[in-house]
Amino acid sequence: MENNGKLTELIEQASLAVNTLSVSDLSEIENLQGILDRIAQSIGEMSGLPDGLLEQARGVTAGSVETLGQVLREEAEDAARSIETVSQAVMILQNLVDQLCRDAEESDSDDAEQDSAPDAAPQEATVIAEDDVPLVLDFVAEANEHIEAAEAGLLELESKPGDSEVLNQIFRAFHTIKGMAGFLNLAEIGSLAHSAENLLDGARKGELVIAGDRGDVVFESIDMLKKMIAGLKESVDAGGAVAAQQGLGDLLTKLKAAVESKSPGALLSSPQGREKDKELDEILLNEPGPNVQATAEIREISTKTRLSSGDEKIKVSTSRLDNLINMAGELVIAQLMVTEEVNSNLTVEHELARKVAHQSKIVRELQELSMSMRMVPIHGVFQKMARLVRDLSRKTQKDVTFATVGEETELDRSIVDKIADPLVHMVRNSVDHGIESKAERLAAGKNPVGRVELRAFHQAGNIVIEIEDDGKGLDKDKILKKAIDNGIVEAGQELSEDEIFKLVFHAGLSTAQKVTSVSGRGVGMDVVKKNIEALRGKIDISSTPGSGTVFTIRLPLTLAIIDGQIVRVGRNRYIIPINSIVRSLRPGAEQLSSVQGRGEMVTVRGKLLPLVRLHKLFNTVPRTEDPTEALLVVVEEDNNRCCLLVDELLDQRQVVIKSLGEALGKAQGVSGGAIMGDGRVSLILDIPGLMELAQN
Repeated sequence: MENNGKLTELIEQASLAVNTLSVSDLSEIENLQGILDRIAQSIGEMSGLPDGLLEQARGVTAGSVETLGQVLREEAEDAARSIETVSQAVMILQNLVDQLCRDAEESDSDDAEQDSAPDAAPQEATVIAEDDVPLVLDFVAEANEHIEAAEAGLLELESKPGDSEVLNQIFRAFHTIKGMAGFLNLAEIGSLAHSAENLLDGARKGELVIAGDRGDVVFESIDMLKKMIAGLKESVDAGGAVAAQQGLGDLLTKLKAAVESKSPGALLSSPQGREKDKELDEILLNEPGPNVQATAEIREISTKTRLSSGDEKIKVSTSRLDNLINMAGELVIAQLMVTEEVNSNLTVEHELARKVAHQSKIVRELQELSMSMRMVPIHGVFQKMARLVRDLSRKTQKDVTFATVGEETELDRSIVDKIADPLVHMVRNSVDHGIESKAERLAAGKNPVGRVELRAFHQAGNIVIEIEDDGKGLDKDKILKKAIDNGIVEAGQELSEDEIFKLVFHAGLSTAQKVTSVSGRGVGMDVVKKNIEALRGKIDISSTPGSGTVFTIRLPLTLAIIDGQIVRVGRNRYIIPINSIVRSLRPGAEQLSSVQGRGEMVTVRGKLLPLVRLHKLFNTVPRTEDPTEALLVVVEEDNNRCCLLVDELLDQRQVVIKSLGEALGKAQGVSGGAIMGDGRVSLILDIPGLMELAQN
């Protein structure tokens, strides 16, 4: 057992030595050779184990020692490739030694079965020791940051292939991942990072250019690393072993071929590339077609500018951050209770009232500060869209330039996580449906290179995201005809241009001439609309035939708080989101009417709007049921309007949204609750749900 521990320690030393190895540093090569000599000696002292494994371990070790000797004696034809072979041999040796040590433990516990122990295959899964779990979780977080930086650099490199600074940045990302993986004995991740690093090192030395097929294989390496890091995180969370990654061997072969100046795309063809349908990750990983240039113009977000920020940062657990924000919200509620109690019993000039007012200001600032800690830049999502455009443009054989504006715009982390999927569908449609082929653009007198631009900016307390393309635009007549054929719209029904454009959000409605692996099934845009509405957002479309289309998404900055108008109905108070309110009025008797099949209606500025009596919906007794003695609040959602009957308007206030739980949370017309200053709960009205109730 003592030999086993010594051997394991020597293997760890060898892994670290490999990660820091340089062809030009002979002392490092001699040091690694000495470690391998000691490993060979330790393996030679092991006995009573399967001959096949022992011979394989001895052969790998002896071969590595001899290879390093050739490098030191300057007999190796290619020193760098020889050292790469040794580094891969050390990873193989790690698996073999792990198996030898396990077999040795089994033989010590049961000598009777020692002679009949079967040959074992090299280890296919890595078990993370409990003591290493914190280190592995830190590695996962850091590796994802390095992968993101490398991907951004690669996108930038496609438009500037000779930029040595960007190349060095990408190289350092892979090199750092390799070093950390070697320290944690994550052989597969280390092997992939090392192979990609070799390819990038050749580009740094001017021996090859990262473009075309080589660029594709580096992108594929990044995608594989993402999957491996995600699998590592899942394995650690589940407490199980890290499974071997499928397809890694093929990718390593592609990387080796790319270094040797062969065509990596010709070596291995993916059968998945011929499947009729594709999930998003398959689209991103799919091998693109040949001879199509696609550039990604990333403004103000290069790896150089992103890493040059002067602010120092620390990493904080998201659960702790969420708890801080939750407690800040509770503090605001408690402060409201104190303020209401003081205001009802003391005059404004009282000393305690002034102190409570000052404290309220501090609490509000604390809440805003805690909320700002949840705010993150949207550049990560924009970078994914740049990658998507790059891959789709090559897949669809179109020349497309992608530009981004406002990547530094910040919004709530929960919204950033949920906005990526809708943006994927919309950007994908812009490339596939919006941008014409090169021949069509030339025939129309347009630039043969299409353009897709993604913008983000703040406006009136919301964040606005715009996706614009300079393609052929939306065909109103074709959309309307398709909607009539599908029974979505009745023939002869008059619709505005905006209403026609929004028909594309209906499930199953697609105007594509043919179904492709990218789009055309009418699935996706309906999901976009649902996801945006789930974020309390809105989406609008403007399009000019022959010039292009602009999709505009408006989202709240955060889902944790809301600006609301407090209204009273009977003894209860309700909160209406401010951004949904159009106006309030007290109607005259001549404005009220009933329409068969549609119920009570109110004429507001020449339009008939449904009347929703909130007291009936929430089963409460109002001050009056006569609308001419009460107030109407006109609310709007997706160009549809209705009137809410309330007793009076009370106050406008920013409130903390609280979930009502699974049972009450499903009530139509209610999106949540808020604790008021007197400790009572007021319901926050869900305007889309109320609209649906009004229509029914």
